[in-house]
Amino acid sequence: MTALGRARARTRHDRRAATSPRYDADVEHRPGPVFVRWTIAPTVAGVPEVRHRLRELLRAWGAAEEIEDTMLLVATELTSNAVRHAAIRTERIRITASHSGAELRLEVADDHPFRPHALLETGPESEDGRGLMIVKLMVAELGGHIDVLPIGAGKSIRVVLREGIAG
Repeated sequence: MTALGRARARTRHDRRAATSPRYDADVEHRPGPVFVRWTIAPTVAGVPEVRHRLRELLRAWGAAEEIEDTMLLVATELTSNAVRHAAIRTERIRITASHSGAELRLEVADDHPFRPHALLETGPESEDGRGLMIVKLMVAELGGHIDVLPIGAGKSIRVVLREGIAG
């Protein structure tokens, strides 16, 4: 690694250390997957909360900046859509973030049965769903994928990126 590369890595580490909360060392270095789940009310005010909590997690986990940026955009879009389209049938939106070192996952679940067509069938001529189409393309660009999974009466939208967290 060049001196410039080491300096950039050190700067990223210093930035993360300064902005990330302290986590229990056993949680950060335990072998196997790390799993975090929380819920928010289906209101617009919950969207920044999701971004904030996810940003802290990704920085504590050592995610690359490109991964962090993409996952924050994904979380914002999925949570905003859940608030907009599912709040009528949903008491709490459930967010799950996990990593195994080789794989990073984010899931946003609600209790509305509607499956977003933009994730299932997208095309450049689509009238709506452009935010989800952009998310789908960004995730694919990083070698990941998005799945829409039925859960109970509702659904979960799962985003998976391979090799999303530094070992």
